[in-house]
Amino acid sequence: MEYFHEIGLRLEQQLAVQHALIILLKGEIDLELEDRVIRISEGGAQVCLRGRTFGIKGYGSEPVAAAVFYFSFYQADPSRKDMLFEMKDTGAWMLREGIGTGMPVEKLQMFCRKTYKHFHHGRVFSQWRAQLDFQELLFELMEEGGRALKYDRVQVLEHVKTYIDEHYNEELTIDQLAEVAEFSPGYFADLFKKTYGCSVMDYVTEVRMNKAKQMMLGSGALLKEVAHLIGYKDEFYFSRKFKQKFGLSPSAYVKERRNKLALYGATSLLGYLTPLQIIPYAAPLHPKWSAELYHALGPEIPVHLDAYRQNYYKEANLNKLEEAQPERIICTSELELWEKKRLKQIAPLYELSLKTEDWRGELERLAEMLDRTAEAEQWLGCFERKMKRLHRLIAQHVNSPTLAVVRVFHNQLALHNSMAVHEVLCKILGCQMPALPEGEEDSPLSIGRLKKLEANHMLMLVRQDSETLAYWRKLSSSAEWLSLPAVKAGRVNQISSYPWREHSPAAIEQMAETAVALLTAKKSM
Repeated sequence: MEYFHEIGLRLEQQLAVQHALIILLKGEIDLELEDRVIRISEGGAQVCLRGRTFGIKGYGSEPVAAAVFYFSFYQADPSRKDMLFEMKDTGAWMLREGIGTGMPVEKLQMFCRKTYKHFHHGRVFSQWRAQLDFQELLFELMEEGGRALKYDRVQVLEHVKTYIDEHYNEELTIDQLAEVAEFSPGYFADLFKKTYGCSVMDYVTEVRMNKAKQMMLGSGALLKEVAHLIGYKDEFYFSRKFKQKFGLSPSAYVKERRNKLALYGATSLLGYLTPLQIIPYAAPLHPKWSAELYHALGPEIPVHLDAYRQNYYKEANLNKLEEAQPERIICTSELELWEKKRLKQIAPLYELSLKTEDWRGELERLAEMLDRTAEAEQWLGCFERKMKRLHRLIAQHVNSPTLAVVRVFHNQLALHNSMAVHEVLCKILGCQMPALPEGEEDSPLSIGRLKKLEANHMLMLVRQDSETLAYWRKLSSSAEWLSLPAVKAGRVNQISSYPWREHSPAAIEQMAETAVALLTAKKSM
């Protein structure tokens, strides 16, 4: 169990190694569950099943208090009474579909305090007591879940948003949506805008327009058909709304974006297309593993392939590509032979290496194939000028920077001296990077060994899963960690997976910009 209490609470999307039960004890949050965002108010709760991702974003100037329980279900093995096996697919039934628990906040707080106290006590009997406390909490949630408060305002508004997402192709009015919420039209409209920062009809328009973009690029439907499919009877009214929102007409948008280029294998491939000003027809995207690209390009890409752990669901992605019928596929050269064979049956294949120092040459060759040589030359010219400027900034503001990039995963530390990181920090910015002896590059690091590396700056790449994050919170508050010179000097910064685990032109550019911003900042972030 973990407990958070802070103003502007922000947890980046993390992988739930076990089921996660998130309970909001104070304030209001947006809970990110995979690609969904759910607004939760005080007393609300939600389950994130194991193998999925969740993140938290707090609102307002008041503190947010949240408890997160990580748990698994076990059952006796019928064949052997002394053995247990894990029930991996259970958990969602606990709170049903509602996010209101129906339990008074004071009672929730009491359960959470009691469980937290026993769980962190350290004695075996106290751990056992925490198990019983948690089981009692689950029982109460299941008992009360069906009697959740009917007029929990945020829960009602979330229900209306779900209704809009599912009925965007129907005629929707404020009066009709207020009836769904069982509020008066005026009160409903004011409450929606106050809660989400936009009017309810603006939200309806946003949903419809994003659907329209995907339909126009993905189905080849006529403009009149698209207008009707998203809830507009008049195609000319739809065209005006579209141009008003995106700055160009639907026909101009389709003409500008007309390509059926697909990416397969890694989100890093997008970092080769964005410098060429190309948005693909299909690409792997995920709100955790490619958060920035997901939010920036997600609505513009008609076909989303699953990017869970770099193509974990390969067969499903291949089937989706087969259905999409792209004109060309760009993939990573590191794919297995059976994948390449299957891709060649779908469309002509272009292989691109993500493990080469010559990424400039890869970009130029890709640009030539896509008839985007001018765009590549322009981007590379701007890139070189920017890198020279960033190098001068480091030389002016940082004295002899020795920089260690440390990866935290599970309960271990290791140096993260990837090819891209070494190019950015050493070759471009002129920093020194400590290294372990040959053959030990990936060996686990103890705090003592990390101290001997004598790095005066450290960048921490913490894997975003519940197990690693729990270890990192414990380690970063330990006396041994706090004794490190870089920690005492306030020269430790946490960095994100993107761009620091990628190797692409766009990622290298962003890595350099981020490194300079962190190293020249007055205070550690």
